[in-house]
Amino acid sequence: MAFNAHEYFKNICETNKKTKTGNYRFCRITGISHMEEVIQNFQKEKAYFCIDDTEDGNIIEKGGGYFERRQHTVFLLKKYAFNKMDEQHDALNECRQIYRQIVKKLIHDRRLLENEMTYLHVDRIPFYEVPGYFISGCTGLYFMVTVDIPTDLCYDSDEWE
Repeated sequence: MAFNAHEYFKNICETNKKTKTGNYRFCRITGISHMEEVIQNFQKEKAYFCIDDTEDGNIIEKGGGYFERRQHTVFLLKKYAFNKMDEQHDALNECRQIYRQIVKKLIHDRRLLENEMTYLHVDRIPFYEVPGYFISGCTGLYFMVTVDIPTDLCYDSDEWE
């Protein structure tokens, strides 16, 4: 079983009323230092819903079985007129509202995903607001969601000489 974070969050972006009316462009990035699709579209788009396609993870033992634990990072970014602090404040508040709506969706979907053996950690979903120097004229936040998926780690002698 695999959890497709890209498709899951793309669906959230496409079905959330605030991201739709705010024209948030869904895109993939490779970490906070490589905002490829944001930079490529910076002149023509005003808001971004990004998923980091590099995920950190580890194997954990839990309840007698093994799980692959991955952490997915999502960025919500909105442009504002440079040096207009009122616009910056409004844009950041919009990102905060969308974040809270996404958390509600994660809590709602938690039980549904458990039926597919995908375990969302909704007890702690940290977020971090991006600093003012991050991308000039852009504000927002990013948050991380941890997901556990069972993995088969039974020893197979056929894999060894």
